[in-house]
Amino acid sequence: MKIIASCLIASLVFLGGCAATVTEAGYYWGDYSQTLYKYTKDPSETTLAEHVEELEDIIAKSEEKGLKVPPGIHAELGYIKARQGNDALAMGYYEKEMSLYPESRLFLERLTVETSKGSDQS
Repeated sequence: MKIIASCLIASLVFLGGCAATVTEAGYYWGDYSQTLYKYTKDPSETTLAEHVEELEDIIAKSEEKGLKVPPGIHAELGYIKARQGNDALAMGYYEKEMSLYPESRLFLERLTVETSKGSDQS
């Protein structure tokens, strides 16, 4: 599970290196890079909450602007929710990510299996 999380974060950091405005590809990234950096540098409930708030803001503003939510945003939010024990919400975010980005299906199906295993052991 740690390897999957590391891969997810690494790919999102790469993708999140984009500007805080709308990119040429038409994605709104907000302050993704800054909040992820703060959380990675100083993992705490506060920095995690700020990062989750930013992810939710990216989704809301993308929808307001009529833009497609950037790749990985729903998946990362789902992963955070799964780690917090909210498996139902996590699955919803994974499903949304797979519907927007079908190429993520194989990766996310592995996460859903891991999430399901975690809730079965509870």
